[in-house]
Amino acid sequence: MWNSIAKTTNKKIIRMSQVIVITTALIGITQTTMAGSSVDQLSDCLVQSTTAADKTAVLQWTFVALSAHPDLKAFSQVSPEQKQQLDKKVAQVLQRIIVEQCSAQTKTVIQQEGIEAVGDSFQELGRSTGEEILKNPEVKQQLKGLVRYMDLTKLVTTFLTPDIWNKLGLMGDR
Repeated sequence: MWNSIAKTTNKKIIRMSQVIVITTALIGITQTTMAGSSVDQLSDCLVQSTTAADKTAVLQWTFVALSAHPDLKAFSQVSPEQKQQLDKKVAQVLQRIIVEQCSAQTKTVIQQEGIEAVGDSFQELGRSTGEEILKNPEVKQQLKGLVRYMDLTKLVTTFLTPDIWNKLGLMGDR
């Protein structure tokens, strides 16, 4: 019985750990903002107007941009030509979306909230793209790799109070 509880607990802890790691990573990369309805409308337009190819280009560009950081350079070998191609590609995507597909929403945001709010509108696009990234099996596998080096016993003893055990369904009525 304890073996069964331990296996169930371990699976739930691994899943919880993955969620915590992913959430922490995403929160560290993005910042949440309080947006007006015009920002929300532009956000919706941006998400609806981007194709899978657009999202891939933005994802690649973001990866390359982040890899320019001194602490990350060693993990990426991107040529200057590749960087330039991605810059051009993403500039075209953003211009098409903002100027052609979401022009009315962009104008409204600038008039009502200011130019900085246009950048805030991209938060939702970043979030939805991030969610898609995390669905990738290779990414999931990489994230699981982190968990094997964590001391799950410490996590359990630190965070799993009897109340939480009950909520997880691990301590039923006996």
